[in-house]
Amino acid sequence: MTFLDFLFGPNPDDRIRAVQLRTLYKNALAIYLVGYVNTPLIVLVMWQSGVSHAALLAWWAAMYALLTVRVIICRHYWKDPEPEKRIDVWQRRFTIPSLISGILWGTAGVLFYIPDGGIYQAFLVIVLVSIGSGSMTFLAMHLPTYYGFFTLLMLPLLVRIAMVGGLVHLIMAGMLVLYYVVFVYLGRTVNQVFLESAVLRFDNLEAIARLTAEKEAAEKANISKSKFLAAASHDLRQPLHALSLLSGALAERIQYKEVKDIVSKMRLAVSALENLFNSLLDISKLDSGVLQPQVEEVPLAVLFQRIENDHRPEAEDKGLAFVVEDCGGVMVRSDSILLERVLRNFVTNAIRYTEQGRVTLSCQVQDGEVIVRVADTGIGIPPEVQENIFDEYFQVDNPGRQQSKGLGLGLAIVARISRLLGHQIEVESNTNEGSVFAIHVPLCERRQRPRAEAQQLPEFQQDLQDLRVLIIDDESSVLEALQVLLAGWGCQVIMARSLDEARAALAEQDAPPDAIISDYRLRDDVNGIEAIAEIEKLVGEPLPAILITGDTAVKPTEADSGGYRILHKPVQPARLRAFLKHVQSRKLEEPEAETVE
Repeated sequence: MTFLDFLFGPNPDDRIRAVQLRTLYKNALAIYLVGYVNTPLIVLVMWQSGVSHAALLAWWAAMYALLTVRVIICRHYWKDPEPEKRIDVWQRRFTIPSLISGILWGTAGVLFYIPDGGIYQAFLVIVLVSIGSGSMTFLAMHLPTYYGFFTLLMLPLLVRIAMVGGLVHLIMAGMLVLYYVVFVYLGRTVNQVFLESAVLRFDNLEAIARLTAEKEAAEKANISKSKFLAAASHDLRQPLHALSLLSGALAERIQYKEVKDIVSKMRLAVSALENLFNSLLDISKLDSGVLQPQVEEVPLAVLFQRIENDHRPEAEDKGLAFVVEDCGGVMVRSDSILLERVLRNFVTNAIRYTEQGRVTLSCQVQDGEVIVRVADTGIGIPPEVQENIFDEYFQVDNPGRQQSKGLGLGLAIVARISRLLGHQIEVESNTNEGSVFAIHVPLCERRQRPRAEAQQLPEFQQDLQDLRVLIIDDESSVLEALQVLLAGWGCQVIMARSLDEARAALAEQDAPPDAIISDYRLRDDVNGIEAIAEIEKLVGEPLPAILITGDTAVKPTEADSGGYRILHKPVQPARLRAFLKHVQSRKLEEPEAETVE
């Protein structure tokens, strides 16, 4: 370490020098204002001391001229758009006037000092010492400027007092020497503190920038992953959909108990895979931002009846009462698919965590909104964990991660959907007393009678013999799986991979189909709704139809005008069977109606 390094410290980099310079110029105008006020007061005090009036006036004029120049330099600095590119220039423009100022104050210490001048002598020494100590907080940001100004200020006074001689003056000179050394040391300490804080500031800024870049990269990777899953969801659902259909068909054909047990376990594994897959895809779509809500008027009765149709057998298998209250013609404004997803999650959890008693689905109109509640008499949720239940993979009373109790993603999906829709979620629960999950949905003033198609599907014991079903799907594996499943139920299956193939296949038939099962996305930019409409034109009458899709953005309302509904892949075989049994029941009732006429 050189002597200059010891005295001034290591040379800072340009970033810190720019901060030093900005700090000096930032405080400069206030100091200059004090100089404008103090200088004439000093002259006024010393006017009666016997000091030459000409010297006083000349010193005053020189100080005012210097202050004016420094103000002009300061204003030009703040007008410079990029002063950090000319650090050396602006540093010199600050340091040189500061040194000249030190010379002028030092000159005052020589010219205006009056030996044995009493009050005037004390006044001058106090003023100069005060200026010297005050300059430390102002100029110590840049040690060369501080050392130069402080030395030029104090040294002439120190020499002048020592030259007078005498014990008192020599003691005063010694005290000034000690004062000088102490303030040089303090100035260096202040400078080091400033430099350390500046270095720490830049380190923090670099750390923040680095963390921000890493966070953005992680978020970008997560969004890319989510967008990929969301975009690929249709293709990813296809093999799982086919597997679900084939496992259902296999289960109905097996006669041996040992093999039936194996198939039953296989279907449980497929069901668990479906739940995990659907949950992960839902999370991915919600996180990626590709899923945008389509707000519309939704009849709650239709929604409630669909949920009741699908979940009542599950509740009754556990010995639970599933109560669905009548909502009449209440209409709400929401996204029908997303709102149904929320309610299904509530109902699924209620059934899963309730061993005895009942599960209730109800609605209440209140203050311009509808509060839809799902209440159960299950195990309840301890108060200390209620705030965690909407976190991913968090589950109550499932430390062993049993798949039969779900995956802990349902309420995480609910939380994301509620934020997306702007619907408030409420939870009330007590341990061993049950839980109530509620969602607040805006009310529509217009009321609507539920469509007949939404009524609960009756159960029939008849098989599906002689039921003619047209299947349209451009995925061979799905088409073949549906053919195997429906043929096992006794249906006569007509298969087609496109609308043109469907027309050709029907031309060879001697009777129209009784029902249509179509994929939503078909070849040649034709969707299932258009294909069903063309088939209905071809046969000259409306047909019961159902759409199957892997795209969760497709809305049931797109199919309402045709009287058919949409199921999302992977579809449980039981839902297809329920639909076909309903079609068969209507077909069996037609001859009776004609006889009555």
